[in-house]
Amino acid sequence: MHSAAERKDPALMISRTRREYRRGEHLSLSVLLRDPPVCIGRVGLRGLDWTWQKVESLSYWIDPRYWDQGYATEASWHLCEAAFRELGMRRIASSALDRNLASLAVLQRLGFVREGREREAVRVKGRVMDMVLFGILEREFPSWERVSQGRGTPVRPPDLRS
Repeated sequence: MHSAAERKDPALMISRTRREYRRGEHLSLSVLLRDPPVCIGRVGLRGLDWTWQKVESLSYWIDPRYWDQGYATEASWHLCEAAFRELGMRRIASSALDRNLASLAVLQRLGFVREGREREAVRVKGRVMDMVLFGILEREFPSWERVSQGRGTPVRPPDLRS
């Protein structure tokens, strides 16, 4: 999560991102608007496993004022692309709350494949919820053209029975 100071001054967030990456465990990028230059979110890769060339979790957060504009999808695509092409990763995992349809849609648009469900995995505002588990392999990763033109995986509500 971003501090108030980081939201106002992207340089602070960039500095933190560099420190995290130097430790080799996490890579995150700020999502910045060009005009005006303001930080509207962050995307990250947690659990970089250099031995097995995989990422434990893709995460994304966008300020609610900027939801439904494609920022999470685009920023996440660029980060995954860098993980596969520049870092040599072969697999990226992610998860989303089973009721968070917007987050599930981001992963589906990016071509992530549903791999399972972690039942009663988290408590959100006093309510126990399941997490839906996803993964994508380098060879499955779609081009930005496919994703941006909506020809990626169709977005559909999750099957809550499994």
